[in-house]
Amino acid sequence: MKDEVREVIRTEIAPLLQKAEASLLLGAGFSLVNSSGLGPLPTGDGLRDLILTKSGKKPGLRTNLKDAYLLGNREIPNFEGFLAECFTVKSALPWQERIFSYPWARIYTTNIDNVLNVAHVQCERKGKLGGDFVFANYSDPSILSNAIGSIPVVSIHGSCLKLDEGFIFSSLEYAKATVKVLDWHRDLAARIFAGGLIVVGNQLDESDIDSYLAAREGTYQTSGVAANFIVMPNPDEIKAENYAAIGYRVLDCTAEEFFTELFAVSTPRSMADIVLNSTPSVKKAVSDIKAMTWFRSTFRVAVAEMDEAKTKTGILRHFITGSDPDWFYIVNDAHATTSVVTTITTRVLAQMQGSATGIGVLHITGPSGSGKTTAIRGAVRELVRTYPYIYEFDNNREIDTDFLKRMIEGFREKTIFVFYSSAEYYFAINFIADRLQDYNKPYCLFVLEDRTSEHRKSYRQIADPSRSEYFEFPELNIDDAKLIAEKIQSSGLIIPNFSDYEITKRARIIVDKERGYSGDLLSALFSLTSHENFEQKIFEEYYSVPEGLPRKILDVVSILSAQDFAVPIDYIAGFLSERMEDVSRCLAAELAGVLVAHPKAGAVKCRHRIIAQYYFDNCIAHSGRVETVVGILEFLSRKFTIDDIRLHPLSYRIYKEIISFEFLYDSFFPEATRREDAEKTYHEAQRFFGQDGVFWLHFGRYYRKMKCWDEAIDCFRTGLNFYDSFQTRHSLGTALLEKYIASGCEDNSLYHEGVQLLEMERVNRGAQDPYPTTTLLALLIRIVRVIPDNEDAVARLKDCVNAGLKNFSDDEFFRAQLSKYMKLNSKAN
Repeated sequence: MKDEVREVIRTEIAPLLQKAEASLLLGAGFSLVNSSGLGPLPTGDGLRDLILTKSGKKPGLRTNLKDAYLLGNREIPNFEGFLAECFTVKSALPWQERIFSYPWARIYTTNIDNVLNVAHVQCERKGKLGGDFVFANYSDPSILSNAIGSIPVVSIHGSCLKLDEGFIFSSLEYAKATVKVLDWHRDLAARIFAGGLIVVGNQLDESDIDSYLAAREGTYQTSGVAANFIVMPNPDEIKAENYAAIGYRVLDCTAEEFFTELFAVSTPRSMADIVLNSTPSVKKAVSDIKAMTWFRSTFRVAVAEMDEAKTKTGILRHFITGSDPDWFYIVNDAHATTSVVTTITTRVLAQMQGSATGIGVLHITGPSGSGKTTAIRGAVRELVRTYPYIYEFDNNREIDTDFLKRMIEGFREKTIFVFYSSAEYYFAINFIADRLQDYNKPYCLFVLEDRTSEHRKSYRQIADPSRSEYFEFPELNIDDAKLIAEKIQSSGLIIPNFSDYEITKRARIIVDKERGYSGDLLSALFSLTSHENFEQKIFEEYYSVPEGLPRKILDVVSILSAQDFAVPIDYIAGFLSERMEDVSRCLAAELAGVLVAHPKAGAVKCRHRIIAQYYFDNCIAHSGRVETVVGILEFLSRKFTIDDIRLHPLSYRIYKEIISFEFLYDSFFPEATRREDAEKTYHEAQRFFGQDGVFWLHFGRYYRKMKCWDEAIDCFRTGLNFYDSFQTRHSLGTALLEKYIASGCEDNSLYHEGVQLLEMERVNRGAQDPYPTTTLLALLIRIVRVIPDNEDAVARLKDCVNAGLKNFSDDEFFRAQLSKYMKLNSKAN
């Protein structure tokens, strides 16, 4: 092995392995040194000869593997068993076994042998596993409940242990796989594009993989992704140059030489070692490998993110003109340190210093685009000086409340967790707060950021609002506007009818524009710095993207970016049933600068959520097609199971937004056809989500909107069979009473069941949630108008009014219903 190869292994690959950021793709060259009971593991020609020998035939000049395979299938009894025997080994070599002493991000293999399975068993017997590994076949769903907190080992072409599920060994099977575009293949493609992949014993010339390489060639030079590595003994000079051109470091050595050298310069580390190194606040007593693996992949260490950001370069003033508040901008002071940053810092410090033990929650809310994330990260930058153990949740990951609880119980220092767009996770924080309410370990604070509208919509999920503290973003004041004006000036931006004015006048212009955009500081600054109307500029930008695949990609990403999702590239390909390489080419060409890559997540999103919302509202809304949304839903149905829902994976969260009645009926479909389009979508989605309560809730809400009471009631009852949700119970009670009213208040069974459901909800939700009380109040008013002598309804109506006056007198909807009640009473008197 040459010294330069050793240097690459030592300085580039070993550091990735030590951080669990390296992935492996293993091929025939990895396991050709192993033997089965029939001799050395065969290549394509070797397998052909084994089959022919077993069939009593000799190969002709043109006999290929496909010919031999068809013959063997006819002539050899238990042909599958024979094939399995060809690829089944009983032992692995020591250097193969040691692979499992290290935590990899992923391990893929194109081999169908069982070498990795045997190596894993040998390592496990010695108690030297570096993580919790879970094996998956190429046809398995790419999200598995038992894989959360584990490292996937994926047989990308099938396994001799599962030959009945199919395998890929010849050009015929490659073609079939390309047509099926299997989910794990997309996952591998995303890794190839993102970088950090080490290819060993594979020439990457299989037809289901080489197309990904061609796509990477078009993106590697401009996307800034990390390098990949390929181990090739005695590489062909032209092949090596081609690989180098697409970001592969070519290493001239064998598989055994490579791993022997890598392990010589990398001490075996478990995932626990890595977490304890990056999270020293965790006690060594926390030995749950799965919990640590999950934590490592789910939370970003703020200090580490800042350190990494300091190594990057770029144009800082892009932040002022609309880029997301990436840590790169924060550590380089591209933002203005306003009074809000200081206030948040002070509030967090007060909570951290005021409590020695326990769990705390701070909600930070404000209008979309108001600068919440910027302010929080600006505060975190100061807070880490005193409290270094601050972690940001990665919204593209799953949340496991049990794992999080175990990790918090192991902390020995005060800790802060930051969740952005956090309404989806109120349930998780409730779980932690409830289970650890008598927690006598060092204080743990959850900082939860969200749009005011989303916070209000999800407020009912907060079990005990009195346990939380709240900070609502204030309107921009003149002093903060001066700081922003100074930052614009120092960035080098020259703005007509602005930059020449004295500081106070510039500040007033910023304040006026911010008011004009209803607290949306991003839109205000874009309008100011571009000297253009923000909405008009975004409108023109959208239509500058060519129709066809680029526009389809922009539509899908905009829809989801508006919900603050970063969309994995393999998801985009799956949504649209397109090849990964075609999607990647569009992202590098027509969509460059329009969509922003997030390399760590292998995902893309619009430059800012506000921009995505403008794309959707002005260019996409009320023009959607059934085929588009059904394609998205069909892909998502393969990405999670009912058991996965408790983890709230990205796929499930996207599904909840797409399947919602508000999205489909109110926003996505054309008004002229939305009734038929929505019903057709729900009809098709039954095939994928017929056992999910959320699906039946929204299907029922659609029918309720259409006043199809029987169908709505049927949907709600079906949903409750699968999940006892207060939203579904509420909807069922409401639909029963609405049907009762619509039918002239004649069927008292509808009345009694509907009232019982809503009364039960009132009791369960208590004095913290006005929704059940105000809903029942509104329905009872309508009932009493029809039958004023319904004594039960009159009595319940008074009870609702009294409960509302006592507990919800400030609620806007209650006050509206109270006004109707007063008018009803005055008429009765």
